[in-house]
Amino acid sequence: MYMRSKIHVIIACLFASFCFSCSSNTGKWDRYTAKDGAFSVFMPATPEAYDRTEMTAFGKQVVHYVTWKPATFELNKFRLFQISYTDCPAQYTSDSARLNATLDSCINLRKKDFTEEVDIPTQPVEQSGYRGREFIFDPAKTNVITIVKVFIANHKRFSLTVIAKKDYPTNAEVGNFFNSFQVLK
Repeated sequence: MYMRSKIHVIIACLFASFCFSCSSNTGKWDRYTAKDGAFSVFMPATPEAYDRTEMTAFGKQVVHYVTWKPATFELNKFRLFQISYTDCPAQYTSDSARLNATLDSCINLRKKDFTEEVDIPTQPVEQSGYRGREFIFDPAKTNVITIVKVFIANHKRFSLTVIAKKDYPTNAEVGNFFNSFQVLK
């Protein structure tokens, strides 16, 4: 009888351990440094890096992406962490007025990636001493929230994006991602 109780406890512990290990959607986090050395950020391990040519506030350019999303689609734990960046010609940041106009243009282009709504509020932000803009897209009809921050630093436009399920506890992960971002050169 005593041995049988021990076995049940061991099985229950193993089951709980298995369930706990499966509950984390992001798993291990590491510091990611861009191959060209432009930035580093703390994000889920093994993100995918790729390039796309697309229209930007500066015309048609190659945009570099670093994206992490779950290997398997799980509706109850959906998250996406992404950094994109591209060159920003110096004439777009030559003075404060041009920099502000460029940041507004960049954040408005990012809004169009998520919605046709034009009344999403944008606010100024600062990241490591660099001025930027951010918006939070939180539509009532969906169960996800999108946070996008755009910065211009060292003649590059950086866009940091997090998409997460609204009621899933991601505050610490989102904070780690945004707060760990560093421009390197």
